[in-house]
Amino acid sequence: MILYLSSPQHTNLLDFTGFYEPEGGKVIKKLVGSFVLKQFVIYDMRNFSHFTEVVLDRMAFGDTDEEFVQAIREFLTMYSARVTVICEGLRRSDVLFGALLENGVTNIVCDTEIRGMQQEITECLSEGGMTRYVPKVQRETQKRGREEVEQYDFKCRNVMIAVVGSQARIGTTTIAIGLCTWLARVGASVCYIEANQSGHLEALARGYGMEQEADGWKYEGVHYGWREPQWDVNFHVYDLGDAMNGRWDILECAGLKLLVCGTKPHELGFSVRLQREFTGVDAWLLCPFVVDEVKEELTEAFQNEWHKVRFPGYQPELTDGGCNGGVYKEIVAEYILGK
Repeated sequence: MILYLSSPQHTNLLDFTGFYEPEGGKVIKKLVGSFVLKQFVIYDMRNFSHFTEVVLDRMAFGDTDEEFVQAIREFLTMYSARVTVICEGLRRSDVLFGALLENGVTNIVCDTEIRGMQQEITECLSEGGMTRYVPKVQRETQKRGREEVEQYDFKCRNVMIAVVGSQARIGTTTIAIGLCTWLARVGASVCYIEANQSGHLEALARGYGMEQEADGWKYEGVHYGWREPQWDVNFHVYDLGDAMNGRWDILECAGLKLLVCGTKPHELGFSVRLQREFTGVDAWLLCPFVVDEVKEELTEAFQNEWHKVRFPGYQPELTDGGCNGGVYKEIVAEYILGK
């Protein structure tokens, strides 16, 4: 679900997405007016804490740029929703642009033409988000994340890991790429395979400046492509998306199956349906963005003799698997020598 705080000038800016239809699964709640972001975060956001995306039209806020960025920083410490900022005409040389990047906001719409703005909005609201501004910020994050990372020896070859989501925009690609990144950092050879119809891979390769490798790309030790490479690796991670595209052949052969499920009220029906499809099949059931207060209740509801429930934390950067390293290590523990 998307919360859109808009100025009167941009009130219809997101209409082209078609997300206003309830059956589309990406309902937009639009609030139009004049706001002070810090006050909204403190007093009003609690009523919208179940939203997974927040789109902020800069023209709608009376805050100074410094106050605006500070309020976003506070918002990101309190809520797990992803932030997109619409700031028409903003330039990369502007102080606000740099401040947004430094605080982890890489979804920035700054074109001045409507068609260009629509293209940027579409990219921001995709599962991978806007990637064109990521590398500069993300390299420093990864550099810090590589310090003193424990290394492991893996006793496996070409193990298939299938990652499938209960619905769109639930975090399937984030989990798949996060797992790949973590595996590469701790000593495994790994390949990410886009086995869905999203078409995100080429955009990710361009946005992250990935190095060409065979018929795919290589980035931070991970091979990215649409099929298994011709050489052996420890793990092949298949991103099946939300609709498994008839790829039951992959699921049947996969040594590990990860089911990515949402836990908000409007997501539970999709999650229950996916779990039922895997009745009698050993799998990990991963529920991202869950507050501590309900984890025990959700574990009791979902965990059974076939499915182990785990709760990956907020992963704001697509290729930063370190924040969920504990979960990923538990999933692949049987393949680590000495474990």
